[in-house]
Amino acid sequence: MSNPPLKKLASLPAVWTGWLVARVLLVVMLLCKTTPLGDLYYYFNGVYGTNPTDMTEYPQPGTWPSVLVAWLTGPHEQRYFVGFTVMTLLADATFLALLLRQHRGRTEVFFAAWFWIFFGTAAGHVFAWRLDLYPALLVAGAGALLATRPRVAAALLGWATTVKLWPGVLAAGLVGRYSARGTWQRLGAYFAAVLALCAGVAAFSGVDRLLSPLSYQGERGLQIESVAATVFMVGAYYDPQRWDAHYAPSKSFEISGPGVSIALTISTIAMAAALVWALGVALSRFLRGGWNPRSTAVFFVAAILLLIATNKVFSTQYIVWIGPILAVALRTEVPRGTRAQRRVAAQTTRYRRALSVLTVLAAALGTYIYPWGYDYLWLNVGANPIPVYALAVRNVLILAMVLIALLWHRAEYRIQAEQARPAPADYKSI
Repeated sequence: MSNPPLKKLASLPAVWTGWLVARVLLVVMLLCKTTPLGDLYYYFNGVYGTNPTDMTEYPQPGTWPSVLVAWLTGPHEQRYFVGFTVMTLLADATFLALLLRQHRGRTEVFFAAWFWIFFGTAAGHVFAWRLDLYPALLVAGAGALLATRPRVAAALLGWATTVKLWPGVLAAGLVGRYSARGTWQRLGAYFAAVLALCAGVAAFSGVDRLLSPLSYQGERGLQIESVAATVFMVGAYYDPQRWDAHYAPSKSFEISGPGVSIALTISTIAMAAALVWALGVALSRFLRGGWNPRSTAVFFVAAILLLIATNKVFSTQYIVWIGPILAVALRTEVPRGTRAQRRVAAQTTRYRRALSVLTVLAAALGTYIYPWGYDYLWLNVGANPIPVYALAVRNVLILAMVLIALLWHRAEYRIQAEQARPAPADYKSI
């Protein structure tokens, strides 16, 4: 960074000052709009309440952060709310500190750090007051450790799978050539972690509690924020009597009406295609080899975005899934040893920058949608067009992010082709 103002941003004091200012702004946002405290009430009641079905849609390991805060703060709602917020900010700051390791002379590290600072505040309430951050951080830890501690990375991914199910798709990224010992070590560590945690849940809480999140998933309709529902949400604004947005038994907001069943079918097909793509990447690696920790982190990014874009279920907090692993991918160095590598590296740099900007914008739009504009999507349909169009723009950004992530992943394949052999030193773990 030869530009003096930019050079000042690439320093630890500047980054931590920026984080402090951004998180103060986040806290102000939380205090200005407290509607999402309903999520924390639900978490609190999941520990101290009398309804045995509360939070059974969550895998039990996914509730552990909430249980920990409840244990530390006791059966006091206000203390729990403060404790949960502090826990999130501590996890946030710890992740930033890990991102900043080995920062000397590396502009990528500071770019990733500033992305994380902007992303956290842009994501707003769902960043601070939802549990989705914790599996996302486990996935980021897995992506960061792939080069130096691959078995630990695989175990972290297994842990993340028992916390929130969706990281299970990312296990395809652990597959390397069938004859490579590392392939079987990574897969073995992943499945060992999954089986050990599942066995623990079954032993201490019963098989029914282990399986409850799976039965819950089968009851979902088309959620109002999903990409597949976008056209119906816009249509509902102009004709509220034709489509019905409502709170469903699945504990989510869904839409019904003409064309919705077709959209559900299309969404199912699109999701299947995304899974086929992930399996295709795994099969290619299994037969041809060429596994690389850097390209695997990018695979994680692309796979998560595909899951979000094709899913019939999409809530505002899902954007949190992508932030941590994208920060890890942004901080990795790209080989520039040869002219061909430098040419491809220029492409990946453009993809990185575009994806980071679009992710922050999508998160900010999501924060406007929820909590500020959500009532106009389901309760007061037709009263205010701005939240509806914000939703439409956010979903278009998600599709653009999918395309960029896939192009970035393809570019990583090209970089590998230009390398005589993979250089683990090019990927530095946080």
